[in-house]
Amino acid sequence: MKLLKYCLVFFIFSNLGLSQNQNPELYNRPFVIFEGCEESEDKERCYEILFHEFLAKHVNYKTLKDTIFFKAKKDTISIHTSILYDEGGKVVEDYSNISSPLSKKPEALKYILDSIPLVKPALDIYNNGVSFNARYLFGFLLDKVNDSIVPILGYTPSEVPFAFIEKVPVYRGCDENMTNEELKNCMNDKVRDVISKNFNQKLARKLKLSPGIKRINVMFKVDKKGRVSEILARGPHPTLEKEAIRVIKKIPKLKKPGYQKGKPVIVPYAIPIVFRVTN
Repeated sequence: MKLLKYCLVFFIFSNLGLSQNQNPELYNRPFVIFEGCEESEDKERCYEILFHEFLAKHVNYKTLKDTIFFKAKKDTISIHTSILYDEGGKVVEDYSNISSPLSKKPEALKYILDSIPLVKPALDIYNNGVSFNARYLFGFLLDKVNDSIVPILGYTPSEVPFAFIEKVPVYRGCDENMTNEELKNCMNDKVRDVISKNFNQKLARKLKLSPGIKRINVMFKVDKKGRVSEILARGPHPTLEKEAIRVIKKIPKLKKPGYQKGKPVIVPYAIPIVFRVTN
């Protein structure tokens, strides 16, 4: 009988916004200045408001109708923006994105990137311009009668992607006073540990999988009470999918859920379980 060896490698998909993790002590100006925000005391908040209005003017409603799944009675949508500004305040289009989670065509709104005006860049302690990534989630009311969208200031959806959450869920054993990035890393480590200790590696032998790298894509949500729910898994065999779901169910209720604008929200989380099967 051939002996199979297994090596589990885990990757966590996480890209928290730099705008929420900048250390002000390292900058003379820790945020870009959007057109019209030069005199504002809170330039980051000003950016959020004016960029929200900018999107409302530049998002084509017909494009939305062609690319968004309009669910019954749904009258609001969220648009996610991840804008990378270079050292001179210009948008780096290859590393920027504007999208909606309901879109059938993820690239459909990227045309807006061409219209974003030049900003005054963030500055380091020597007053040199530095690149800056601004990530935001914006809400809009769909005015289907007038074929337009209306910005909803202070919008907080019931579900916020892990990449955009303002306050990361707190896994038990992680210090809630950590920064977002530290909480993210702590949660990633805890989830990896649960999988490493509980995933049955012998299943590959029983299933007689062919040699090579195998991948199980797992997604779940952390609900508003910090509980893991709606676990989904896609892999090379139904038995492996069931095993992945069984393991994720062992994740205990989190100490705290994710928060957006001070309110608990649902946070989707994704992790691929990757292992190698060799003869």
